[in-house]
Amino acid sequence: MAVFSHELALFPLEREVLAASQLLSERNDWSLRLFVAWGSRQLNSPRALTLATQLLLELAQEQEQTAFMDPAVLASMRGRLHLVQGEVAMLMMRHEQAWDSLAKAGAEFGAYPNPIGLADLHWLSSCIRFDCGEVDLQRDALQSALDCADQANDGERQLFLRANLARSDLFRDFELAQATWSEQLPHSIEGLSPMCAAALADFRALEQGLADNYGEASRWLDWAYESSMETGQVRRAIAAASNQGYTYTSISDFESALRWLKKGLTLARKVQWPGAIGLCLAHTGEALRRVGQTESARELLRECLQTLQRHPHSRAAMMALNYLGQAELDDGHYAEALAHFELLGQRENLAHAPDMHSDVVLGRARALMHLKRLDEARTLALDAATAMAGQQQKVMLVELRQLLAEIERRGGGTPDMVLAWLNQALELAEAVAGYQTPASLLDAAADMLSQAGRFEQAYAMAQRAMAARQTAWNTSSKHSRQQAEVARNERQLARRLAQTNEERLLKLQGAHDQLQQLVIAGREIWRQPSPGLVFSALSRALKSLLDLEVLAIYRPRPGGQQLAMAESARGEHEGLAFEIAADALDGACASCWRDWVERSEPRDGQVLRMFTPMIGDDGNLGVLVLERAASAVWGQREQAALRHLSTDAAMSIQRALGT
Repeated sequence: MAVFSHELALFPLEREVLAASQLLSERNDWSLRLFVAWGSRQLNSPRALTLATQLLLELAQEQEQTAFMDPAVLASMRGRLHLVQGEVAMLMMRHEQAWDSLAKAGAEFGAYPNPIGLADLHWLSSCIRFDCGEVDLQRDALQSALDCADQANDGERQLFLRANLARSDLFRDFELAQATWSEQLPHSIEGLSPMCAAALADFRALEQGLADNYGEASRWLDWAYESSMETGQVRRAIAAASNQGYTYTSISDFESALRWLKKGLTLARKVQWPGAIGLCLAHTGEALRRVGQTESARELLRECLQTLQRHPHSRAAMMALNYLGQAELDDGHYAEALAHFELLGQRENLAHAPDMHSDVVLGRARALMHLKRLDEARTLALDAATAMAGQQQKVMLVELRQLLAEIERRGGGTPDMVLAWLNQALELAEAVAGYQTPASLLDAAADMLSQAGRFEQAYAMAQRAMAARQTAWNTSSKHSRQQAEVARNERQLARRLAQTNEERLLKLQGAHDQLQQLVIAGREIWRQPSPGLVFSALSRALKSLLDLEVLAIYRPRPGGQQLAMAESARGEHEGLAFEIAADALDGACASCWRDWVERSEPRDGQVLRMFTPMIGDDGNLGVLVLERAASAVWGQREQAALRHLSTDAAMSIQRALGT
């Protein structure tokens, strides 16, 4: 056994973690297992949790060996293992468990001077506070983490935490944060470690995004994503991909938005963290709303709010509520929209999230205008426009000025009075780099110019509006189907874009029918009262929809050391063992169980055997064994359908067993 005698990087390089994990079968010393557990907490959360739990148990049992260790080193090991457990619980949004693990870690780190351990503890605490929407407490935790890093004189953690503290401050007071932090932090990632580069790039991206400098924000987000993936910061990588999608959506570049939203959502669904999935659902819903897919957008946004219902003040939940209000406005449901924005305003005040305030004001003012409460709408919009004039939120100010023009028009204002607001909006829109002036703004200006008798200018403005609308139509028609596919779990592969309207409608109808079949099959599976009947219903559904033969389901025995065949098809086991060791190194079934990753192996050249994890509410509940023809078409749509139905079956079996 090698003695653990050094502190760990907050986020080790992924390649180092993977290399160390390969040695676990050859060397089983405690320090190596700790390093792999610590480095894998976001790369492979289930494995990290298993390693941490087992190692804590061994440290408690192997008193003869631990008696010869430095008590401070032993306490540091135990504390860090508790942090692994706490972070996995945090990622699954099980916050009570996370706080319990942090308390245990704090007791270990407090027993002996350990400022680095305490810095990491406060960092994790700040992440939990962020998920709960407690931005003031989040900042306090980050400051405590930075104080500990300063005490330890750990330069890497100091820079990492300062960048995160600066990013947090941008949400609270953009102008003050920019003045405080912009010159204190590097303006380049050159020479920085990947861990610090990810945090710095994330800060700079938000700084540029809030200032509506979308090109610069996108450039920084690229670096944030790559550096995050390199260091196992999967949570930050998902956020960076999702924010990149939102950035491109903001400038109507839906092709780039689609690529990044798909990347983020794929990664979020792989790790199965509710907060990450919620963030991606919110941004994807907004992208769908922007291209006119309001019904699909509404479904996704409601799914996001349902996923985060226990955390209504989280940032993702508040964004989803904002986007849902916008979708209701788009569909003319003005009273519902006003209710959403008023609720968002209450949550924004409680969460102390001032950057959301402009969304609340703009949404409320639009809803009030459509409800013919013009005086209230005008007062609200004027106050907001005055407050925002000296800030960096230029795109939001464009929308407010256009809204004030529309309120003026509906209130009987003269064309020149309306044009005064429209011209201010146009001037600002054209000054924002990368921003495409909305066709609706150009149309409104053309109409008012015509009413004012300035026909030549009105004609030129109408031509600009036509060109802007044509560009938007081309982009929308090219990518609307792809956006819908992302929102519906990527059920179909992208097909040729240049098709007639009739063909496109037929294909969309087919996608809708298949979704309906999945819903019906899921309901049938859910109605079954026993695991055996669930197995039968699942077998029928997979045969009907995907032409898959279901062979068996393996479930773990108590203790988790063995996987036992729980259900099988017609008593024919097709060469499958009745029991499999869960730690078997050469078995696809055991690997699938441990890593939550699909496995497959060829049988006779014509048949492919597949092993799929059955993910339920509380983790991996078993392994589903199937076969399909090796020549059969198998893509993202089929994979998504299989995962959907296997999850339905897992949850149904869990309910039937009363676990």
